[in-house]
Amino acid sequence: MNRRRRRLPHGFSLIVVLLLLGVVSLLGVAAARLTLVQEAMVRSDRDTEIALQAAEAALADAERDVLGPNTDAAARLCLFQHQDVAAFAAGCGSGRALGLCAAAAPGETPAWIAADLSPASAVAVPYGHFTGQAYGAGDDRGAVPAHLPRYIVEAVRHNGGWEPRRLQGAGAGSLSHVFRVTAVGHGVDPRTQVMLQTTLYKPTVSPGCP
Repeated sequence: MNRRRRRLPHGFSLIVVLLLLGVVSLLGVAAARLTLVQEAMVRSDRDTEIALQAAEAALADAERDVLGPNTDAAARLCLFQHQDVAAFAAGCGSGRALGLCAAAAPGETPAWIAADLSPASAVAVPYGHFTGQAYGAGDDRGAVPAHLPRYIVEAVRHNGGWEPRRLQGAGAGSLSHVFRVTAVGHGVDPRTQVMLQTTLYKPTVSPGCP
């Protein structure tokens, strides 16, 4: 009985090899893309952390500005008095009153939303401006923010006392304020930004103030 051996078409082995090479190439490209995505995620997380630390530093700088202690020549502790907020202006102040924003009227956009907190802002306070503190930014020392963090301070009417079940009086003589600080920090990439807020209460005037 004669048996005929089936022969595969010429070139079939080459097609199989090419298919395998294609699959391997696709797997390699997918692995490379996954690595790049993971690297971008890690870089983004690191940049966000740098921006967060910068914003936290700005809050701490604002606390020195408002509450002290602050022995810098540019200190302005006397401008922050819970019953006298004359230095706070609509649209935020300038000069010695830089970054001091009056509270918005009911129904209007709050100052922390309306104010310009960009690196080129003319109303926000750069880190260390009134405290003399230094913060590395915009240099080539490595993972430092692209820009100095900045902040503004709003004088917000204080309707409730810090003591439980005690409200502040509505009379002009007993009107009190708290100071809402809004800070923005940047990452190494200036497009990365983090905004933080805190509220400061200053029940007594700083030493040496009238």
